[in-house]
Amino acid sequence: MSLDASKIDFGDLFTDSVRHVVALARAKGVVCMLDYNGPLVRVDAHAQPLRAALLPLCRAGIDVLQQGFAFFTVDVDCPVPGECQVTIDVGCTGVAAPHQTITAVLADLQLHEKDGEPGRSRAALGASATLGGTLSFVDIPNEGSLFTLRLALPGAVPEDEAIADANGARAWLISETPLTYRSLERRLQRVGWTTQVFSSIEAASVRLDELPAPCAGPALVVAYESSSLSGCELSRLCSRLPDGTQVVLATEWGAASMDAAAQQPGVEVRAWPFSPSEVLLFTHRLEPDAPASTGETRPAPLTFASRKRALVVDDNQVNQIVATGLLQLLGLEVDVACDGIDAIERCIRQPPDFVLMDVQMPRMDGVEATKRLRLLQAQGALPRFAIVAATAGGTRLSERDCLDAGMDGHLLKPLTVDALGAALRRALHAPRANATPAIAPGNRP
Repeated sequence: MSLDASKIDFGDLFTDSVRHVVALARAKGVVCMLDYNGPLVRVDAHAQPLRAALLPLCRAGIDVLQQGFAFFTVDVDCPVPGECQVTIDVGCTGVAAPHQTITAVLADLQLHEKDGEPGRSRAALGASATLGGTLSFVDIPNEGSLFTLRLALPGAVPEDEAIADANGARAWLISETPLTYRSLERRLQRVGWTTQVFSSIEAASVRLDELPAPCAGPALVVAYESSSLSGCELSRLCSRLPDGTQVVLATEWGAASMDAAAQQPGVEVRAWPFSPSEVLLFTHRLEPDAPASTGETRPAPLTFASRKRALVVDDNQVNQIVATGLLQLLGLEVDVACDGIDAIERCIRQPPDFVLMDVQMPRMDGVEATKRLRLLQAQGALPRFAIVAATAGGTRLSERDCLDAGMDGHLLKPLTVDALGAALRRALHAPRANATPAIAPGNRP
């Protein structure tokens, strides 16, 4: 895969900006997740102005939190030749920083805040002085905040961009904190890898011993460096792996251990998180006969097709970003609907495994949408799937209203990984009984 060296790989540059805030995030107890949607593009722009716009934005996503999660998402589209439309969303949820800290962050980004009432939602708008794009900010107390940068940049997809497909090759991801790998897991699965996550080198070694003879081992091993996981330990595992296996130690950018770890035989050291081009590089490096997942026993590796699917139904973009990020952390693939009518249409087109339903929405609220979905299920037009309400405190509709409509559970915002994970476990493992109509049979959706 050769790219025009005179242009900048936007995905690489954005990833580099995220890398510069990972250590700050870890110190504050903020988990960073990176995702990239769209083709790799090279843009006609100077690196320094791009960094001058992207790095403060990434830093702002950490500064507005005291602890929690920051979701860095890039969407790229090239609707006309020579132009790339780039949207960067930085969604934040958890324990928010004090009001005055957020005010200072907005001032540093030269965002002009709209007048609002104390304790209510905040919104601000501005422009990137260096790039000419628009930058906006929305904060909903006790729910989350969202920075959005939209850019139109001259550039294109490289003409010789090769299609990447791992064809089921196995990737093992090792980290003492499993959430670390959720976004990388999805990104690898998108290009055809099957993945398994291990909590330690020892657990991966045991799994290696259990593999039947035809399954020689994984084609890619990525371990996240920590106090209990070093390059030396990874090198020992590397000595047991087949020739051609890629072994990578992921570490924080600029970490003092990077040079020492790089001396370990067979171990490649790369800064965390990985860029889109690095994910493709791992795939293009595959040996033609790289072992796939066929023949493995439990625990079965995961593919993109095996991921459970969730539908987030909410009319607020902040809530959409936050809920999507949390569900992805929990291992689901996520679609979004903006109201009850949209939710019904999407469920008919592709029934999900789980629906996270806001209650108060325009056109059709979540209670009415749930009743209609349950009726369609009772009529056999849709398979059974779980529906859980996500409501803000003080809503006029109670938990009892949601359950009476046929929902399987009720969560209060702000959403947390623990509460959402518990709701998912209850909902996805519950018996798939036939749904009872929640509205009179004579009424049709």
